[in-house]
Amino acid sequence: MNVPRSWSFSAAAGQDAPKLYCTDEDRAGDWNGALPDPAVVDEAWRAWRTEIRFADDFISAAADLDVRGLRVNAEGITLRWVLVHMIEEYARHCGHADLLRETIDGRVGQ
Repeated sequence: MNVPRSWSFSAAAGQDAPKLYCTDEDRAGDWNGALPDPAVVDEAWRAWRTEIRFADDFISAAADLDVRGLRVNAEGITLRWVLVHMIEEYARHCGHADLLRETIDGRVGQ
């Protein structure tokens, strides 16, 4: 959750967005309370949808993909760069999820 939050809020929009689940003291806090409980899962989806709504609204309001974010480095980064980075991140995590699925159901290459 911290990746879409940090890139869309902080890097692109230049807003301070505190981490939702972890802290500097507890960097693995994203996993605290991660249970196969429907309420926990519902809350995770709700939080993710909030982040995606913000990103969608920010992208829709942008004049073009060359809009520069206000964070990361002195020159800022373009919205285009943020979007490409997010595609890369989601692709990587989908691969991780597939490895977990393979471990659970034993099916490979499908």
